[in-house]
Amino acid sequence: MLGKIGAAMAGTVIAFARALPVIIRDLTGLAAVGSISYGAWLIAPPAGYITGGALVLVGVVLASVNDRKAS
Repeated sequence: MLGKIGAAMAGTVIAFARALPVIIRDLTGLAAVGSISYGAWLIAPPAGYITGGALVLVGVVLASVNDRKAS
């Protein structure tokens, strides 16, 4: 019983370790978008919202293009 639990936990840890670079990349990208949007907001509050929306839209379009290339 404990052997099965240990094997399941090991599999989970391995899967998380494989996903970690992707998670770090995504969190870094979100931090960059937030920083750019906040900087624009310091200049003019509407500019922050416009910049943030534009950056998210660009990211979604790029992700969509990558998904089409992969399939």
